[in-house]
Amino acid sequence: MKDLEHILARMIIVGLFKDSLTASKIASLCAIYGARNSEYVALLLKQVEGPTSFMWNTVIRGYEQSSNPWEAIHLYHQMLQNMVLPDKFTFPFVLKACTRVHALLEGEQIHCQILKSPHQMDMFVQNSIILMYVKCGKIEAARTSFDLTAHKNSICWNTMIDGYIKHGNIKAACQLFDEMPQRDLFTWNAIIDGHTKCGHIEVARKLFNEMPIRDIVSWNCMIYGYAKRGNMKAARELFDKTPLRDVVTWTIIVNGYAKYGKIEIAHILFEKMPFKSLISWNSMLDGYAKFGNIQAALTLFELTPHRNLTSWNIMLDAYAKCKKIKIARQLFDKMPERDIFSWNIMIDAYASGGSINIAQELFDAMPQRDVVSWNALIAGYKQNGQSKEAIELFHHMQMVGEKPDCSTLAIVLSAIADLGLFAQGRWIHTYVDKNKFSLDGIVGVAIIDMYCKCGNVDIALGIFDCITHRNIDHWNSMISGLAIHGCGNDAIRLFEEMRRSAERPDDISFIGVLSACSHSGLVHEGCLYFELMSLQYGITPKIQHYGCMVDLLSRAGHLEEARELVKYMPMRPNNVVWRALLGASRNHGNIEIAEHAAKHLIELEPDDTSSYVLLSNIYSAKGRWKCVTEIRKMMTDRGIVKAPGCSSIELNGIVHEFIVGDISHSQIMEIHILLHEMSEALVWAGYAPDTKHSMFDTDD
Repeated sequence: MKDLEHILARMIIVGLFKDSLTASKIASLCAIYGARNSEYVALLLKQVEGPTSFMWNTVIRGYEQSSNPWEAIHLYHQMLQNMVLPDKFTFPFVLKACTRVHALLEGEQIHCQILKSPHQMDMFVQNSIILMYVKCGKIEAARTSFDLTAHKNSICWNTMIDGYIKHGNIKAACQLFDEMPQRDLFTWNAIIDGHTKCGHIEVARKLFNEMPIRDIVSWNCMIYGYAKRGNMKAARELFDKTPLRDVVTWTIIVNGYAKYGKIEIAHILFEKMPFKSLISWNSMLDGYAKFGNIQAALTLFELTPHRNLTSWNIMLDAYAKCKKIKIARQLFDKMPERDIFSWNIMIDAYASGGSINIAQELFDAMPQRDVVSWNALIAGYKQNGQSKEAIELFHHMQMVGEKPDCSTLAIVLSAIADLGLFAQGRWIHTYVDKNKFSLDGIVGVAIIDMYCKCGNVDIALGIFDCITHRNIDHWNSMISGLAIHGCGNDAIRLFEEMRRSAERPDDISFIGVLSACSHSGLVHEGCLYFELMSLQYGITPKIQHYGCMVDLLSRAGHLEEARELVKYMPMRPNNVVWRALLGASRNHGNIEIAEHAAKHLIELEPDDTSSYVLLSNIYSAKGRWKCVTEIRKMMTDRGIVKAPGCSSIELNGIVHEFIVGDISHSQIMEIHILLHEMSEALVWAGYAPDTKHSMFDTDD
């Protein structure tokens, strides 16, 4: 820059700036390549005797094309200060600069100046105004300017149509397309591209067939539209018919096959490509990675001639998804550069893999975070059973000014539901209402689930009734909520209401209604729904459905039927199935089935104390103390220690936790006195405790 200043100073001394044409060319070159400060160039223009708008326009255009378009806007203001009137060329140049940097306020000010000038009806000036508003997101202001334009050329029409498409208003774009007096190739391509991106592939194809002339962009739009929808047969037919292919055409078809699992075909076409772009290399990488062929992805990654950040992130994400965290970390440490997506991949990998402390360390080391970073860590704490820490992190997120999104709120509401923190859940609900989050999606589902798990099923039902656009998850959450509260008939009524609506039940819906039948003892209804699931809806029962049926039959005392169902299940029974059978056997005093279930349960979970305790309680209820002793000895030999019972309750926004044998609570004396008084009152009322299922201490 200093060398440039010396040269310019010398040119001023020798008088080269006396010639206006030479001065304007030099000033323009300074704007594009050298001077970062428009005031410096304005000072040079003052050396010219009577600088014209042409000279200022030349320099403004130079700055508009440079890496710093803001200086074009600043120079325009200096032009006005120097009493030089802008002409019909000045306005398009400076408005284009406003467009590049999304300077809406400055663009609006210039628009006002145009309205006071004799150039307000100039076609090119009007086109620049419309483009500025479109690019700055003011589509209605653009439409107003468009409507006020007396003589519209094709650029004017195309800018407005393309603007509507970019803003997702395909209906308005189509209306203008129909009204346009004469369409050109750009118009046809824009409207076809708009329809394909909105998923209107049939409409796009109809327009494509009607086109008077097509270019390679037209063919690429249609091939992309079919590939995006997963219709690779139609995409391939057009690919084979296209008269001319470029690297975009090849990349679209390769990416389509790779994205939808046809990786072998994608690779064959990839090898045939006359020229491979980095996007095509990354498409193949992503295809192999997403479908689990990490070795092929790695081979391709090593062959890629020029890798970018996307290439590295694809491999990083592939290893993370395959739970190869160690290799992913090695790759992460080797990366020449990282973006926020790279960090988020690793945080999510460690958090979901149980290494929440390492995830927290990475989170703390991030140069910058986004809402995805916070969500990954909050979800990690929740998934690892640390719901309290997840909620604390959410509050910290708000303290630092990061705005939660729908995913954040859904995760936090789930953590609150796990702990039964009604007051905090109600606060989140208020936050959702205040910030106008829609309840039509995951937030509404999470709020219903939270209220149900906090014991307020009536509030949940009220919210459910107020949601206009319910999806299957809303129905399932409400049915399950009613089920866990023993409202079996209400759950069934809601399930039947869903069947009458446009919503089709899924496998989760049937888990909910079968659970409702189980909790309410509705054996006949449960059996009917179990058959209905496969006969009418074609849903193959999963282990969860069999678990519900075993629980339903067992609770109702049909233990033999439950055992037969377990015996002939098409899959291996899991711990939930055996525990349901064992628990019911205990309640009904059937030692034979209890022993059978306990044996399988202990094989599946040899370190879980509940199986031993349940079986021991059954033996003690039948007075088989020798068996009780054997169970206790087995636990001792295996080093299994029963975890102390724990319960918690929220009172006035404070969570009180109680653990068996712990006397550390600040109000423990008052609690014991009250319990003693309640016990005495129960005895006086004639209550006699049932101790037949107690696990007696055999040493007494």
